[in-house]
Amino acid sequence: MRLRSLLIQGLGQLPGSLAQRLPLLVALSFVAGIVVAGWTSYRIFDRRSALLIAETSGPAMLQILRQASGPDGATSGRLPPYEWQRTPSGFTAEAAHTVPLILILDGRRLRAAAVFDTPPKLPDILRAASEPQSPERRLGDLSRAITRQDSGATLSLFQSDGTVLSIAAPSLWRPRLEETKVALIGLAGFLLGMAAIIPLALNLAAPFRLLARRDPAKLPPLASSEAIQVRDRIDLLKERFAEEQAQKVRGLAAISHDLRTPVTRLRLRSELLEDEELHQRFSADLDEISGIIDGALDLLSIRHQSEQSHQFALASLVESLVDDYRDTGRAVRFLGQPPLRLPGVPTVFGRSAPVDIYTGGQSLMQGQPDKLRRALSNLIDNGLTYGTEVSVSISGAGSEALDVIVEDDGPGIPPDRIAAMLRPFSRGHIGGGGVGLGLAIAQEIAELHNGELFVENTRTGLKATLRLMRGPVLPE
Repeated sequence: MRLRSLLIQGLGQLPGSLAQRLPLLVALSFVAGIVVAGWTSYRIFDRRSALLIAETSGPAMLQILRQASGPDGATSGRLPPYEWQRTPSGFTAEAAHTVPLILILDGRRLRAAAVFDTPPKLPDILRAASEPQSPERRLGDLSRAITRQDSGATLSLFQSDGTVLSIAAPSLWRPRLEETKVALIGLAGFLLGMAAIIPLALNLAAPFRLLARRDPAKLPPLASSEAIQVRDRIDLLKERFAEEQAQKVRGLAAISHDLRTPVTRLRLRSELLEDEELHQRFSADLDEISGIIDGALDLLSIRHQSEQSHQFALASLVESLVDDYRDTGRAVRFLGQPPLRLPGVPTVFGRSAPVDIYTGGQSLMQGQPDKLRRALSNLIDNGLTYGTEVSVSISGAGSEALDVIVEDDGPGIPPDRIAAMLRPFSRGHIGGGGVGLGLAIAQEIAELHNGELFVENTRTGLKATLRLMRGPVLPE
């Protein structure tokens, strides 16, 4: 935890603006890529260059042999890329890794030995080729073979007078990494760089992903200043929207309260009318006014009505609601939900038939049942208003969503009014009953449960599908 806090504290020193972080991230990625690619290319080029120099340095090594041959020859010298020294003492290699060699140069047989600091990886390539070679070519191939061992080395040649000629090439015969290891290290460095840069890049987008969610989320500690400004702006707009909604609810409640008194007086005065038909018309108009006010108040306050969210079986809720309608003599029936079908298990006697399981657990969901009951009641009432019979069913078992389908045998809705009827105060049929808020309230409750309401015409009437997600309801 302390390391994480120190890391966050260190990253907190980076520029806070997204406009500054993006160029910095691009620059870091570019520099990291150059470093990894440059190191890998340099290592590979350095080894291949050493092999090429060694292969073409046969004449230089032959010149060293000629200068050091004979009793009057030089005892030491340097001829790039080689350094050599002739010693009169005997040759010992108890603690060294030695590969004995026989060199045939200009018809002379020379005993030699390649002495390595570490065990040679490819000792067989130090041997002479099967076909005849010139002295320059043989010495060049030998130098290249020693270079390929990637280890510090010395070539000792035993002269006829008992001296030993030791040849070293510090720039060629030295420890270095193989090309395969260089490539693997380069790849590992690239992956480590990506592992370090990708989280930084994701950190730039993470705050905006959190802000895109409909549920409130706390921004990460390294959120950019732009993300913080967007969050603050969203919070401000949410507060303003909530305040405006509250003002609308309070204003409509005040209007509703103020209208109740004159509506009541009008009801009393309508009782004094001797014309019964005129009295019924007055009462119907007053009922419609009260319904419009109460419905609008209900639509605006539906999200703010207090109700605990808990888990329940949607099928049980629908079935109990349908039973209430049937108890009052209404033509509403519940078709249930499709069973959970399990495939048959093959046995030695054959394959068994699929098994259908009926269980209420298929429709388990998290939500607010009272509000859902209100939404379903609106859909059923709408079907009974324009039709004579309503059927309710549930589908979507086993998925993330559940569909409650309400179908009636009414005339349906004109195609040009289907999209508009989900809006408040919009009726499916001009001149029809109701105030046009039932479907709008059902749509509002569906959105509260992360769902949606779909309405379409069928051959037998109107079909309303209330799609609900099984997850929790949206926060108020």
